[in-house]
Amino acid sequence: MLSKDILIFAECRDYEVTTVTFEMLSEARKLSQQLNGKTCACLMGCKVREYIHFLRDYDIEKVYLLDNDIFLKYSLDVYASALQKLIVKHTPLILMFGATSLGNELAPRIAARMKLPCITEVKRVWVAGENLVIAKSCYDDKVYQNFNFRPERTVVVTVLPGDMEGEKAERSSEMEIVDEVIHLEPDRIKSRTIKFIKGDPRKIDLEEADLIIAGGKGIGKELHMVEDLADILGGSIGGTRPLVDDGIIPFERQIGITGRSVSPRLLMTCGISGAREFVAGIEKARLTVAINIDPTAPIFKFANLGAIGDLHKIIPLIAEQVERHKQNMEKGK
Repeated sequence: MLSKDILIFAECRDYEVTTVTFEMLSEARKLSQQLNGKTCACLMGCKVREYIHFLRDYDIEKVYLLDNDIFLKYSLDVYASALQKLIVKHTPLILMFGATSLGNELAPRIAARMKLPCITEVKRVWVAGENLVIAKSCYDDKVYQNFNFRPERTVVVTVLPGDMEGEKAERSSEMEIVDEVIHLEPDRIKSRTIKFIKGDPRKIDLEEADLIIAGGKGIGKELHMVEDLADILGGSIGGTRPLVDDGIIPFERQIGITGRSVSPRLLMTCGISGAREFVAGIEKARLTVAINIDPTAPIFKFANLGAIGDLHKIIPLIAEQVERHKQNMEKGK
């Protein structure tokens, strides 16, 4: 029988739970209250019990813990098969993934195997009477499409990072930790991970980037300065519409109302004045550092830290200090 619970796949990366996980948990809490269900999370991996404390501030009723050596290295077959068994056992109303590289691979595979409905790039979910309404992004986030229906099976969705509010909540009940022991038949595992090759951080989707160096009109055509700093810091490259219009960066690297909404841990803006259209796309950045020669630039009202001066002098200084710090770290090993 289909439950009224919302199950969130809590994705972990770089020894932390991803921001989109918190955004989904916040949204699931509101939904489960409307549905009179429970907000649940699935932590899957090796030695992931230590990540439970990240979830305690989001009023979760239950955490399904799949902590096993078999999950040490990501394998599509292993993860998908384990999640299938979890769905069959607990029959959640909705299974949510972040629309990350991992979530975008797992969600449709699980839905196809189990013949479940799957809606990707979801912006918002709410309840209307006895129906669910799911708003999906279409045409490169230019149009939204609403699905209004009464679920008869678990609905699998992927949620765009940065589109939901990751609000913490006071605990209303004790969080239950459920250790799940799931046996996987060897014949179900048709692939295995030989080696993980980390992607070029300058080219990954901006919605997934943890660190973004963004250039604006103030850098002129000298994008190499931003690229060099991004290389040193291990960050991704973004920018404003003028850079796209001048052909300096591709459209998919544009940040703002007509581009991407981002939520990195660190955003550094270089030569960006801070127009409303741009700021609308960076509201969920955890820490924003602005470099601009104009002390009255609007970006300084939004940024957490600001450097007033010529970016052609400041950026090389930052790069030099970071390189020096890296060298000192290497010597200290």
